[in-house]
Amino acid sequence: MEAERRHEAVRGLLDMTILATNEPLHINYSLSLTSREIVKVKSSRTIRWDREASKFFAVKLDRSCGYKNIIEYATYFSEAISEGLLWENIDYIGALSELIKLGFMVEFNEEAVEFLMKSRNLQIFMEDEDFLASSFPSEDHL
Repeated sequence: MEAERRHEAVRGLLDMTILATNEPLHINYSLSLTSREIVKVKSSRTIRWDREASKFFAVKLDRSCGYKNIIEYATYFSEAISEGLLWENIDYIGALSELIKLGFMVEFNEEAVEFLMKSRNLQIFMEDEDFLASSFPSEDHL
């Protein structure tokens, strides 16, 4: 992915509104078939990213419910982020999703994430470092 496209994706993450709730998100789908039959499906989710509206909806994570709940949440979170970022590059969604899921499980600890990236032969390019530094200025840069 080109640097400009990567930075645009990160800007999308930074500019989105995050809405948290204690209740599951209910979604209704309907599909009109050529036979004029309408199929309706109701679904419940814990995470949803509406790219067009730049809104990220999430049920608050209850860590007290055990590891199954945490890994399930991490899976849905990573899938939503990956699909939202790479909707034009579907071949890479699975790999990014797994990396984000592992990062989530280690609470995005910087050293752990660096190891995960190295283990997958990934690196952050200098132009990305500069972009991130300008997006997240620290006291060292002020």
